Order: sequence, then C-alpha cells, then structure tokens
Amino acid sequence: MAMHMTTSPSSDPNGPRKSDRWIPWYFVGGFAIMLIANISLVTFSMTSWNGLVTKHAFEEGNNYNAAISGAARQQELGWRSKLSVDGVIDQNGTITVLFRDKDSNPITGAKMSVMMSRADRDDLDATIPLAEIAPGEYRASAAFPVYGRWQLRTIANAMGDDYQTVEYVVVNP
Repeated sequence: MAMHMTTSPSSDPNGPRKSDRWIPWYFVGGFAIMLIANISLVTFSMTSWNGLVTKHAFEEGNNYNAAISGAARQQELGWRSKLSVDGVIDQNGTITVLFRDKDSNPITGAKMSVMMSRADRDDLDATIPLAEIAPGEYRASAAFPVYGRWQLRTIANAMGDDYQTVEYVVVNP
C-alpha cells in the first residue's frame, strides 16, 4: 500500500508569502480611515449650525399657555396685516406693512418691528423697527445680506394689545 502525501499552503517550506505580512496593516488602515471620518464628522457637527431656534427655550416653554391665550386674543381682535418687500437694489429694499382692524380701518400709533431671519443661517437675523408713514402704513429700509427665502415676523403693539404674524418672502437680485 502506497501512501500519497499532499502539501497544504500552510506547510510550505518557504514560510508565509510576502503579501501575508501586510494583513495586520490592512486592519490598522481600516481603523485609521474610520477614525479620521468620525473626527471629521464630529468637528463638522460642532462648528456648523446648532439647531437652536430660541435662546430661552425653557422660559418660553413655561409661558406656552400665555402664548396660546395671546393667539386666541389676536384671533378675537381680527387684526390683519399685509407685508411687502419692494425696490430691492444691491441687496437693500423697503419693507412695508399695512395694518388693519377687523373692519378694515387703519390701526395707527402702533409700535411695530419686523424680525428677519433665514432657516439656514442665524448670523443674519435682524430686527428692523418700522415707522408709521401714513395711517396704518408702516415702512422701513432693510438690508438683505443674501438673496433667497427670508422669514419675516411682524410684531406690533397697539391699543394695549399685541399682534404678530409670520410671512415668507423670496428676495431676488
């Protein structure tokens, strides 16, 4: 009876192949790539927009019932406003607000302002006070540092009551 012997790659008399020496370094390289990616993502998340909508969320949350009653009071009053942005030249324009009561009479003597903000950049937020130029017509000049979609929140106080509304405008070049 003759025995036939086979050799396996691990029993090679010459030892391991040269390429086998790199296998542990493949793992080290993979972990290094993963570490670099994670550090990059953490750095980006720490330096980009933080997502805060308000700086006093706790206090505003505690005053939520007051906000709801204020909205109900505003609904009762029936006040309305019409906001427009006109004459935009070189990123400067004119904001006009027409302010009326429920019978379409102009509301005069209001202290009014417009808060300008963008969803993508909170460093451009600005509050613009408006002046009454005619009965129920309030106006101010405003700079729009970038073109695009802006959120304009009209805030007014007249006859002892508060009013606010939010409108979105697109400022084109």
